[in-house]
Amino acid sequence: MANIYELTSEIQLLWNLMDEGTLDEDMVIDAMMNSQEELSIKLNGYCKWIKSMESDVKGLKEEEARIKAKRQTLENTITRAKKAMQMAMETAGEKKMACGSFTVSLQKNPVKLVLDTDDIGRIPMKYRVVTEEINKAKIKEDLINGVDVYSFTGIAHLDQDESLRIR
Repeated sequence: MANIYELTSEIQLLWNLMDEGTLDEDMVIDAMMNSQEELSIKLNGYCKWIKSMESDVKGLKEEEARIKAKRQTLENTITRAKKAMQMAMETAGEKKMACGSFTVSLQKNPVKLVLDTDDIGRIPMKYRVVTEEINKAKIKEDLINGVDVYSFTGIAHLDQDESLRIR
């Protein structure tokens, strides 16, 4: 049995031959039916293979989520343990302690900025970063609704392609 690419080429060739009128119409129709039957069998196999792969992907995603949750639990446990150790050392007034084969110490972190207000208007402009975001959803909506379409000429247009669905 031919592969899917060979079948596609064969069907295209048959369409071309039928358009040119080179072969007897009955012969082309018979060949076309055979090619389409082979293609149908091949597509059925592809569908089964794809569904199997999709099932594997779903299982892997679920396993990723389970492992991620387990990792996050461990990270949270580590964070809580470190905070408890830091609180114990601070309470004891210790900056550095030898603990068996480990040495535990408190050190200063780099300075960080804490904003004392949520009122962005009070922060001078020289300290702001302005970003321009394009509202693509609004442009799409306006183009679909025909709102001032000419102002979008050379700037944006609607495009619609096709994708395969397996049911």
